[in-house]
Parts: sequence; C-alpha cells; structure tokens
Amino acid sequence: ADMSALYSMKYHGVAGEGHGSVYIGNGKVVGTDVTGAKYIGSYNDLNARLVGSATLTSAGGFLVTGQPIPPGTQVKIEFNLGLDFGNGKMNTVTVAGQPVQVAFTKVGDI
Repeated sequence: ADMSALYSMKYHGVAGEGHGSVYIGNGKVVGTDVTGAKYIGSYNDLNARLVGSATLTSAGGFLVTGQPIPPGTQVKIEFNLGLDFGNGKMNTVTVAGQPVQVAFTKVGDI
C-alpha cells in the first residue's frame, strides 16, 4: 500500500501529551515533535498492516511515559498499525517498552 503522506500526530501517555508531524511512506518514517525530538525509522507492509519501528532522538525533557530523556537519548518506538491509521483515531504504540496512545491524521499526500 502506498501511504506516502505527511501526518499530524497527537499522543498521550501516563505523564503527559504532545504533538508533532511525521512523514510515512516508501517504507520510511521521518518526523519531529513539539519538543524538537526527531523520529527516524522504517516499516514493512505485512498482511495489510504497517509493522515497524523508529528511533526517537531526544532534544531533552521527558517522555510522555514519565521517563527523563537527556538531549541525545535514543528511544525505540515499535508500531503495528492498520492501513487506515491516518483517520485520527487512537492507536497504541510502544515507547521504550511502555504503551503510548497516538492518533495520526493525514495532512496530505507526498
């Protein structure tokens, strides 16, 4: 499936919430959030689901899971999303092994 687009993301965990934007397409994930963190990763289309991971590189602060992350800290994010993930509904992803709710809304095709 060609999901190549820019998506806004809103997320919340036990210790807070945030937002950002991410490109998802051509097997790649590239994005940033309100804290200045960078997201770089990849995915495969498996059985009509996007299964993959991304590395969050911190600009400093805290994860929404409550974990402090000094600048430069790298955190693994794992996801398994349906092809309709860009519909603004919440999905559970794993951030450093902890569940975080994320909603993606498609901004536009790229």
